[in-house]
Amino acid sequence: IDNEQRQHANRRARKRNAAVIDSFSRTEICERDGWRCGICAEPIPKRATYPDPRSASLDHIVPLSRGGDHSKANIQAAHLACNLRKGTAATNEQLRLIG
Repeated sequence: IDNEQRQHANRRARKRNAAVIDSFSRTEICERDGWRCGICAEPIPKRATYPDPRSASLDHIVPLSRGGDHSKANIQAAHLACNLRKGTAATNEQLRLIG
């Protein structure tokens, strides 16, 4: 499933004319981030699967729609619910972290 998700994310980035800099899997990013949500900082249960609101998703810190790229540096692990709540908004704190 990670390969399908990777392909979907790459297509989505290309559709928005965002640079696809890195290829990575959701599991790879979650491992890198210690299975912690980059939005709320709470743990992400490894066994939670979509559509569980606590399941892992990949969040573009600077959204593709706002000129962010599809790179490891611009991706963080997030709960599905946190990511959906955030939508296309990037917080000032998140922008400071990558700026």
